[in-house]
Amino acid sequence: MNKNCKMTIGAMLLLTTAFSVAEVRAQTCVVPPTCEGLGYDKTASDCGGLAKLRCPFDDSKYFCTAYMNPDGSAPVAVGDIVYSDGSYANPEISQPTKTPIGVIYNSNGGYFVALEDFGSFGYYQTISCSGYTTGAKNWSVPTENQLKEMYKNITTLNASIDLFAKTRLEGEYAYGTASSTTTWTIRYVNMSTGKSGGSIEIKDTFPTRCVNTLANITPTTEPYKVGDSYIKNGVAIGTIVALDSSGKHGTIAFNAGSATATDATSICAAKNTGGLAWALATGPHACTLLKNVGGCEDINRYQDYPCSSNINVSYQEITCGLHTSSGRGRCLSSQWMPLLSNQGKVSCETSDLLSVVCEAAF
Repeated sequence: MNKNCKMTIGAMLLLTTAFSVAEVRAQTCVVPPTCEGLGYDKTASDCGGLAKLRCPFDDSKYFCTAYMNPDGSAPVAVGDIVYSDGSYANPEISQPTKTPIGVIYNSNGGYFVALEDFGSFGYYQTISCSGYTTGAKNWSVPTENQLKEMYKNITTLNASIDLFAKTRLEGEYAYGTASSTTTWTIRYVNMSTGKSGGSIEIKDTFPTRCVNTLANITPTTEPYKVGDSYIKNGVAIGTIVALDSSGKHGTIAFNAGSATATDATSICAAKNTGGLAWALATGPHACTLLKNVGGCEDINRYQDYPCSSNINVSYQEITCGLHTSSGRGRCLSSQWMPLLSNQGKVSCETSDLLSVVCEAAF
């Protein structure tokens, strides 16, 4: 091999080595993704009772799932009203028997802001929400980012707040303090501009706007009553139809629509709402929820009327209203009336599409 050939091959090897090193360096200089950048920006305690996913790079960072409605449809949304019993609802849905305490400003985790301002904080004062106890426990001072998040949706939030004639999100809200050897600055976000600011003036004072999360609302520990909504993780998942002697445990139920007798059982068994074991409701429990379904027909006059025990069965045709684990039957007011074998002419078939109620113990 001549000298020129050796030099050419040597040069090519050097170039190949240089490109290989460059490729290795390029690969080692790639910045890996951060947990925050991937959405894992919460701690386990931030997620409360919500389901959570852990960041693969940092065991202390989590992503919280959003609250969902009982049927698995639309999640809680910005602008929804939060009530003191832990439930929430679209502002267009009237809840006259409930006490509103806040408005959702971040649906991921169920974060909500209070309906009223709190405090008047100034120079050398500690900003705190420990004295704010309206409707829930563990209210906290908002962060700068949380206030700016509210600003982005301020029109929606104020529209919900206006429904209850409460204090709009306006003006400047304190979120913290900063100090040096010579000054003490109270920090705030201006809700008219969304910008941060600070003041060292002793005469200046600012309220804060306390925030909370649905997971912090603990349903009442008082004994339940039949007819109460049963709340779990901030969602009403059924109506209480029976209670034990303690008043704290019993059976809840919900209307699952209509089906044949065969399908009714499988429909309820397939439910997993609230993590409870659902089954086809008994007749008495179903009638507690549905009241009047089914009835009787005068076979001579062809007129419908509610069944009662004093009607001669030979002149009536029984019409069923629901399938239950107690069999087919109907409800007179809230009283369960099963289909009896000795009754007169009947129109109650297992193939009929009748009302279905599912129940579960809690």
